[in-house]
Amino acid sequence: MESGFKIAVIGLGLIGGSLAYALRGFKKAGIAGCDIDPATRAAAIKNKAVSAAYDNAGDAIDGADLVVFCTYPDIIGKLIEENKSRFKPGAVVSDVCGVKSRVSKQIPAALPDNVDYVGGHPMAGKEVDGFENASSELFWMSGFIITPVESSKPESVELIREMAKYIGATRIAVAGPEEHDRVIAYTSDLMHVAASALCLDYPKEMNRAYTAGAFRDCTRVARINGELWSSLFISNKDNVISEIDRLSASLGRIRELVKSGDREGLERLLDTVCENKITMQEKEPE
Repeated sequence: MESGFKIAVIGLGLIGGSLAYALRGFKKAGIAGCDIDPATRAAAIKNKAVSAAYDNAGDAIDGADLVVFCTYPDIIGKLIEENKSRFKPGAVVSDVCGVKSRVSKQIPAALPDNVDYVGGHPMAGKEVDGFENASSELFWMSGFIITPVESSKPESVELIREMAKYIGATRIAVAGPEEHDRVIAYTSDLMHVAASALCLDYPKEMNRAYTAGAFRDCTRVARINGELWSSLFISNKDNVISEIDRLSASLGRIRELVKSGDREGLERLLDTVCENKITMQEKEPE
């Protein structure tokens, strides 16, 4: 630890493990990890994702300049309360939660006054979980949403921006927690809802011979972590319900055009779909 800078990654699953790998060399920091699973801690040490691994969050947090919580949102507040005295004065705390409105209130309220909070959300993942699937390349060419709160210091926001760039994110946006949750309800939550709905019922006669790229792309995230995503859906329920209603209305429009045999109307609608897709794909962060 040449610079004396220390990073604590709390939770070494897919995202936390990948973050630990990707942060190696950042500010010449030592990286301490925390995970309740002994096998995960052993693997993280063996593979040099972290320089130390603990089963107690406080031991990882102790003396850390940057602490990133990569756990389920429901337990972050409890972990902070249990280890409040272990945070280094002047430290910056972040998280990778997919829902921000609630944690952006809970985390600053639980932290000591001399510790700063800036939320973060790397827009990357896989359809499989666990440290064994972690990779330093997970965040390459990805998006990253920074969600500061009113009390976040400019230098703390800049630290999270530096971190995002270092791990490979190339599309970085800054948004308030509420704006984040409104947009993420469409770009992430709804995509998982739609994939789940597609796989909830299906023609029993189908087999792999009937599938191609469209099926793979539309259902990839249906290999879903039920515990995590049920928590995310419910935590963001007002926005998720709004997007489900919007999708239901769009499906209804398509259904009626197909049912009535309105070829011209359907073509016009699909032309609009194509134009919208191109517009969305070309929109860059401001």
